[in-house]
Amino acid sequence: MQVDLTCFPQDALRCGVEAAIRGASASSSLSLPSSTRLAQGARATLDGCYEETSAYFQSILELAWLVSSADGFAEEERHALALLLENVTGKVVSHDVLASHFRDLAQGCEMLGRRERLRRAAEDFADRASRSEALGFATLVALADGRLTDPEQEALMDLGGFFGFSRDQVDHVIQDAVDRLRAELQNRYRAEA
Repeated sequence: MQVDLTCFPQDALRCGVEAAIRGASASSSLSLPSSTRLAQGARATLDGCYEETSAYFQSILELAWLVSSADGFAEEERHALALLLENVTGKVVSHDVLASHFRDLAQGCEMLGRRERLRRAAEDFADRASRSEALGFATLVALADGRLTDPEQEALMDLGGFFGFSRDQVDHVIQDAVDRLRAELQNRYRAEA
């Protein structure tokens, strides 16, 4: 499936992804973590409370990074992803902390390989609901630059496989994420008109 939404400005794409995540509870077809859950996880992580909430946050962040960086990760993308996550968590975690975390993830990916890192991070999601949220979130974050490239889609397929989802189920999540982002972008432009 070719996905190219680069006709929209980068800021609009990032805002569309943020709006989709913030409106997660309003979506019946795409399962996403709530911004409240992400903020709680970020807060627990910063406080050094390594519990289920912080483990969820760290793992979902790693999965999103692993998928969205599968086609390379330019400095602009790193900045945009850090800004998106900073905003979605209600600025609980700063842009600089996230940028540093992404550099650490890149080093880990170089040592173990992307597929192995995906497998390890996928193990942190024990139930189907959290797996669906992680897959939806990783897909939406990968769309933040306006494209879903073949390497990103293959990383999503790998992740879905580690979660026990079929390729058709992963394709369905991808389509739901694209539809959700398009709807957010159309709402934004309707509101501005």
